Amino acid sequence: MIGTIVVLKKMASITGSISHSLLASVALANILKINPILTSIPFVLIFSIIIHLIKQNKKIEEETALSIIWVIGVSIGIILLNLSKTYSSTISFYLFGNILFTDITDVIISLLFLSICTLIYILFNKEIKNLIIDEEYSKIIGINTNFFNILVLFIVSFSIVLTIKVVGIVLLIAILTIPAIIASQNSNSIEKCIILSSIINFLSLILGYYTSFLFNLPITSTITLTLVTIFLVSEILKRKRVILWKTK
Repeated sequence: MIGTIVVLKKMASITGSISHSLLASVALANILKINPILTSIPFVLIFSIIIHLIKQNKKIEEETALSIIWVIGVSIGIILLNLSKTYSSTISFYLFGNILFTDITDVIISLLFLSICTLIYILFNKEIKNLIIDEEYSKIIGINTNFFNILVLFIVSFSIVLTIKVVGIVLLIAILTIPAIIASQNSNSIEKCIILSSIINFLSLILGYYTSFLFNLPITSTITLTLVTIFLVSEILKRKRVILWKTK
């Protein structure tokens, strides 16, 4: 669901900036000896507001500002890791991810977050769709675009915080975007895109999981490569369909 919004609203660069900048909050948690989620949540809330303000400021190029914030977050994270006298294995989990370290608490939190996201999408279906399709038109018809932009940023940011432990900061953007890209090319509505994206995610998870065990490979990287393979197969099939249609 969130990946579909990220792709259709062209938020991939924002997602990349948030996920990589979380290295700073994870490093801070390592110094304070606390759960990284406790430092990451306030961090992404502040970060979302900063991104929204940047988008409103037409004098600054969004891509340039996001790149700078990306670099600042990673640099602060590296400095904090260097200052820390101990290096927790948790850092590796959040950098590269490991689905095998997911516990029942993570699953419950994720299900609660899914329920909240689904409820928000149902209640504000019209507003979110209009925001994705045409933000300027949304303003004209009276939708509070500032509120919904911040709401979407908060949702994306929270999803990143909850997902980095499973897939890692490095590979998170692939998990969020690739299924939605494939789905968007084979769907004619946002709802169908969400459903197809979920199916692709589930298939890649199962295939990647068993492939990693079969060949003794890192599970998260294998799942990501499985996603890339599905994307390439989808592109090949799409091109063949176009050639066949032209031939007919």
